[in-house]
Amino acid sequence: MPHFADHPQSVDWLEEAIGALLAQTDPNWVLVIVDDASPSARARDRLLAIGHEHEGKVAVLLQGRHQGAGACRNAGVRWADERGSPLVLFNDADDVSHPRRLEAVRTIMRERPGVGFVYSPIDVIDERGLELARDRLIPALQEILESHERPPVEGPDGWIRMGTETGYTCVTSTVAVRTTVAVAHPFPHVPFSEDAHTWLRMSAAVALAFAEDVPTRYRVPQDVRGQSSRDRLGAECDQIKVDVDTEGFAEAMTLAMQQGRIRRADAPLLWERFFLRLAQTMRRGARQDLARRLEDRAGYFAATWR
Repeated sequence: MPHFADHPQSVDWLEEAIGALLAQTDPNWVLVIVDDASPSARARDRLLAIGHEHEGKVAVLLQGRHQGAGACRNAGVRWADERGSPLVLFNDADDVSHPRRLEAVRTIMRERPGVGFVYSPIDVIDERGLELARDRLIPALQEILESHERPPVEGPDGWIRMGTETGYTCVTSTVAVRTTVAVAHPFPHVPFSEDAHTWLRMSAAVALAFAEDVPTRYRVPQDVRGQSSRDRLGAECDQIKVDVDTEGFAEAMTLAMQQGRIRRADAPLLWERFFLRLAQTMRRGARQDLARRLEDRAGYFAATWR
């Protein structure tokens, strides 16, 4: 659980997130919270108090400088790996896991040993925990919800469907992976879309499963701007997403080629489909300029294979 308290309600949301873990039907877990140099002394003090209150169940790591959520997740993965944990479940500090989340993940991993990555749907909530109507959500969130209504991305080679059909579909607070997978595919040190980059690489390495019955309550505060990475970065986040997702897709493709799952000759068609799908995401977000550039890139690859 990465933690960066920059909102008056951050501590309340953190305690709600931890409460959902304490309510898990499978009690065989330990939470490691990695504080990313939070600016709030009150929040850090409360964090340390929580660690003391739940000693043995909740560990707290304090980062010396702000590095971003991906770096915090990598630190947590290393901590888990050093202690022999077989699984890693990611949970952001303001999201609320379903009480049967760990139970469902362990059941899938036990019954389907070929699966290395499990994710689930989301219910979007506001700062008070009330569900938000879909028409109040930004296009990126609407796209995620739509992807869960199709046949969800499952099985091997999930990176292809993520990259060419669904877009970003695995919300981080729903994802669980085998620790070996998390160690082999760390999050990149980028300010936005680091999780999409990681899921593309992981899903080129292992099979995915969708746990449809354990939705995570995903928090999108409506009362403040500046809370999310998208708010902090502004319009720049869209270009970052294009660059980061493109790099992640390229690395996933390389992994798939090394495993013999695709041929080099397949690459132009996959790139064409990737850029067209990403252009669609940009158009929904009113970034017509980026969409046109992506469509031009798709046209270049189309010309190389047709």
